Amino acid sequence: MATKSLGTTLTFNGTPVGTLSSISEISCDSELIDVTTLQSENGCKEFIQGAKDAGEIKLGGFHVKDEAGQNALRDAYTSGESGTVIITFPDGMTVTFPALVKSHALGAAQVDGAIAFSCVLRAVGQVVFA
Repeated sequence: MATKSLGTTLTFNGTPVGTLSSISEISCDSELIDVTTLQSENGCKEFIQGAKDAGEIKLGGFHVKDEAGQNALRDAYTSGESGTVIITFPDGMTVTFPALVKSHALGAAQVDGAIAFSCVLRAVGQVVFA
């Protein structure tokens, strides 16, 4: 049975990030190291797994002036220090990883529009699914 995403939460260094409306997919990938030799069977290339990379995770939501989580992300961007991200899904599954705040933005102000907040996190270490 599918799991709905409503109720998913994200914390940065233990501080909940509020008013999120989207968290992009967490896509783990790895480099491949070519270990093909002249003796490789059947003329087929051979590989072993190289460095792993979880890439970037994009957050989207609505700006709230003194929202602690949004402020923590902006502060981390300014300092350049990484923090611990924990995403908790409604079924209890968690994803934990260290990340740098690559960017943050406030959306445009428009008539009959809510001001958006967005952020890009860059995973800088192992992603743990539990």
